[in-house]
Amino acid sequence: MYADIAFQQKIGDQETLTYEVPSSLEQTIKPGHLVVLNLRNRLTTGLVWHTHNNKPDFKTQEIEGLSNPDPLLTKTQIQLVKFISEHYFAPLFKVLKLFIPARIFKAKPMRLREKVETLPKHIALKILTKSQQEAFDTIENKDEQKNSTKTDTTTEQANKFLIHGITGSGKTEIYLHLAKKHIDNNKQVLILIPEISLTPQTVEYFESRLQIKAAVIHSRLSEGEKYKTWQDIQANKKSLVIGSRSAIFSPFKNLGLIIIDEEHEFSYKQDQSPRYLTHAVAEYMAELQPLKLVLGSATPSIETTFKYTDATVHLHQRIGIAKLPKVHIVDMREEFKKGNKSIFSDKLFNAINKTLKENKQAILFLNRRGSASSIVCRDCGDKLTCKNCDIPMTYHARTLGKPVTICHHCGQIGSIPINCPNCKSPHIRYLGIGTERIEEETKKLFKNARVLRADKDTTSRKDSFEQIYSSFKAHEADILIGTQMIGKGLHLPNVNLVGVILADIGLNIPDFRSSERSFQLLTQVAGRAGRSQEKDDLGQVVIQTYSPDHFALQATETHDYTAFYNIERQQRQLLKYPPFSSLAKLSIETPKFLDAKNRAEELEEILKQTLNKNPDLKTKVDEINTYPAFIPRLHNKYRYRILIKGSEPQALIKSLDQKSISDIKIDIDPISTN
Repeated sequence: MYADIAFQQKIGDQETLTYEVPSSLEQTIKPGHLVVLNLRNRLTTGLVWHTHNNKPDFKTQEIEGLSNPDPLLTKTQIQLVKFISEHYFAPLFKVLKLFIPARIFKAKPMRLREKVETLPKHIALKILTKSQQEAFDTIENKDEQKNSTKTDTTTEQANKFLIHGITGSGKTEIYLHLAKKHIDNNKQVLILIPEISLTPQTVEYFESRLQIKAAVIHSRLSEGEKYKTWQDIQANKKSLVIGSRSAIFSPFKNLGLIIIDEEHEFSYKQDQSPRYLTHAVAEYMAELQPLKLVLGSATPSIETTFKYTDATVHLHQRIGIAKLPKVHIVDMREEFKKGNKSIFSDKLFNAINKTLKENKQAILFLNRRGSASSIVCRDCGDKLTCKNCDIPMTYHARTLGKPVTICHHCGQIGSIPINCPNCKSPHIRYLGIGTERIEEETKKLFKNARVLRADKDTTSRKDSFEQIYSSFKAHEADILIGTQMIGKGLHLPNVNLVGVILADIGLNIPDFRSSERSFQLLTQVAGRAGRSQEKDDLGQVVIQTYSPDHFALQATETHDYTAFYNIERQQRQLLKYPPFSSLAKLSIETPKFLDAKNRAEELEEILKQTLNKNPDLKTKVDEINTYPAFIPRLHNKYRYRILIKGSEPQALIKSLDQKSISDIKIDIDPISTN
């Protein structure tokens, strides 16, 4: 008997190595077992990937023994590993790292201190409203009349649902009731959230109501914490798991429910190999085993809305007497014409003053950190750019305790030039605004206001966002200034004003998702306002822009997702973008521009020739386009893209000699074409 063994590191050009199974283990060993073996004259561990009786034509070594008595991966997980590796063109060793912590794979036990687990104060579950109960019943298949009228499409999605509910409509309460039912039935429940910043309030919400301790998974856990959490889930000691996208690879023994909250968020797509999409992984899991998959959002992605048309439950009203806030679009061109050169329009300035006088709170949102977006010479026009990337350095006045320039892509830090590096002129000017600059201006204009800032610079330490969130929720500050992280799922009842400083950031990026992304961001951050249950406290949102007529902003003003969806859907269909096609993006990165360009053009020609020679492939691919990346140079490398559109672009890539494209980054279902 022989076993093909997989490892968590690259072992040459092969995915696995073949070893002989000793007779003493033939009745025991199976795929998923961790075994001890000799590799390059060293004892190490490997994972049994496949067993067979095909004697290889080379001399084999014998497996030394089992490292663990029970398999580390179940049959279902092995199928999932295969799916991710094949679908996303990811090496097997990289996929295995998603499923098994390195410490366990190395068979090096850790001494872990058992922490005393305390639960927050018990809070009783709320009785669901009529619309919430209808949504719950639909998902749990209690409404037999509706089930009997389901279309064939819905039958295929019988265990998959989308909750499309406006901000503040009570989606989380439905998640809670669903989780309770499955946990009461001795099932494990996984709740995925898009941002590490949402972890504290989500954990507290579920633990206080269910009175069980959750296993929490995110990227900032220490190696020991990851090890302990993995063991607890595998031993079925944890029935509730809450975490970011990587939590989906936990070693569940009895998973019954997966919830993907804020499903529209781009953070559910991994940007490094394996470049998986969490939704696709979850949907595949729901096909392999009997579990329910529930996606939720106030602004679902175009693809999700299209796919789940017959499996969507809607929540159109906020809980209690809370109403959606009034949205005001302010044309900053008109502000400039009347002499207002401040970063605050008159409308926003007056609204902040009114909010402070009423002892309410305000959120100011800008999707850019720092004090200024670029440093420019007023004599020659030269911009200070990163030495590694062809993008402007961002000026930070106080992030590191002194004025510095920072590249937000590679992290390069530089000093502030006294003279222009190009023409030696002393006339240096800082252009644009960032959260740091807004903080400074806010403190100048509203001297008595207590101000907090939440962006990547202020939340880099563990638990730092939790401290900012808790402080703001306790009304220890009046104004919270921040980037994307403050626009996602935060429940702050005392906030009745949201100000968007510049809505145009990201709106005109040449990418097919730029309008959708802007609409989602603005709608989500606007949804932080007006959650109070006080009568006549509607809340308001002030959006400052230089493009007031853009359809994404118009739809945000009227809270009209359907209007936005219909326009965006038509554009996608016309240009054959998802959901009307699938995408594969190939990336070529080289130190020299011409090398990247030539390599991309050569590969494009090979792809087109392959397509022309194979009639079957021509039905699966519609277009092949080659172009430089939006940021052509990053981390000292020039970048070229090849975009393949079609019903199955992977088929064309699979037809190539994989060794010939080993230097190419392959991204299936990319979130961006740039």
